[in-house]
Amino acid sequence: MASGPRSRRKTGGRRVAVSVALAVAAPLITFAAVLLERNGLVSPGFGLDVLTLQVAQVVAFAALGFAALSLMRSLSDFRRLGLISIAVLVVTAGIVGAFRWQASSIGVRGPLDVSTDLTEAPAVPGAVGPPVTCAGMVAVPSQVTAGQATAALHAAGFAITEAQLFRSRGVRDGFWFGMEHEAVIRIRPGRTDVRVVARYDRADGGETCRIANQILAGLQPAT
Repeated sequence: MASGPRSRRKTGGRRVAVSVALAVAAPLITFAAVLLERNGLVSPGFGLDVLTLQVAQVVAFAALGFAALSLMRSLSDFRRLGLISIAVLVVTAGIVGAFRWQASSIGVRGPLDVSTDLTEAPAVPGAVGPPVTCAGMVAVPSQVTAGQATAALHAAGFAITEAQLFRSRGVRDGFWFGMEHEAVIRIRPGRTDVRVVARYDRADGGETCRIANQILAGLQPAT
């Protein structure tokens, strides 16, 4: 009979360990999917839609269920296992929430070609257009310097591919699943326009608009 409580403690400890392992597995699967995609071993769609939004999310829900079960089973030895079981449950719930938020966010179909000038948009090689605008996306009502333009692109994560007196262009290779963008800043007397084009065709949760507004924010005169 003396071995009964000891055996239950060992079993409870194993349940907690499994909960922790499952909680860690979901983010690791996502990170592995990113690395596989960036090395060309899987397509961006498979890495994001299958490995991350399906496989990793299922593992996250399994971790949450196992953590809840582990907490209930640890009530008989709450002093030793209760607090850690609660902590694991909180962490796994946060991971599940993050996956659900990401899935709902990235599922929003935002514009993939945006510009401050819809009549005579800055030229972007390979862009089929026509571009649209985003909320809060307005041309800068001044002629910025070439240095300001390249600095704004750098600050938004772009590598500069063209830098001229009246035009700067750059590409941004997003870490997450190859979501690449190209941006052009066109400088004219009394006006500076921005165009950002996504080099993919999928819902991105409005990422293209966020990048365009980030560039515009970097072009605003200092106050």
